[in-house]
Amino acid sequence: MAPMNTQSLRALVVDDDRPYRFLIKKSLTKRGHDVVICDSAEDAFQHLQNEHFDIVLVDYKMDGINGINVLQWMFGKRMDIPVILITSFGSEEIYEEAYKWGASEYFVKGEMDSLRLPVMVEQAYTKHQARKTKD
Repeated sequence: MAPMNTQSLRALVVDDDRPYRFLIKKSLTKRGHDVVICDSAEDAFQHLQNEHFDIVLVDYKMDGINGINVLQWMFGKRMDIPVILITSFGSEEIYEEAYKWGASEYFVKGEMDSLRLPVMVEQAYTKHQARKTKD
C-alpha cells in the first residue's frame, strides 16, 4: 500500500516489547516511513537529543522510565514533536496524564495495530503541522 501522504516521516518507536516494536517498524516502513526503534527511555533520550524525528511513538508501561516520563522529559526540553502514547491498558487517568504532558494521540494496543497505527501516525503528524502553521 502506498503512503497516504507523499512525505516520508522519520519516526522513533520506544517500546520494551521486542515483537511489538518490530511489528510497528514493519507497518510504518511499508508505508514509506523511516523508523528508528529503541527498547528503553534512556535509549530514546539519546536519539532525541542527537537526531531529528517527525513523530515519536512511546509505550506507556516499560521497565524503568515509563512513557509519561518520556513525555515529561520532552516537555521540559520544549521538543515540539507529536507523540503517540501506546498502552495495553487504557484508562481515563492515563489518557488525561498523556495529554497534560503534550501527547498528540493515545493508542490502545489491539488486533489491527499494523493497519490502524500507521494511519494514526500520518494523521497526528498532519494535525501537528496544521497547528504549527496556525501559531
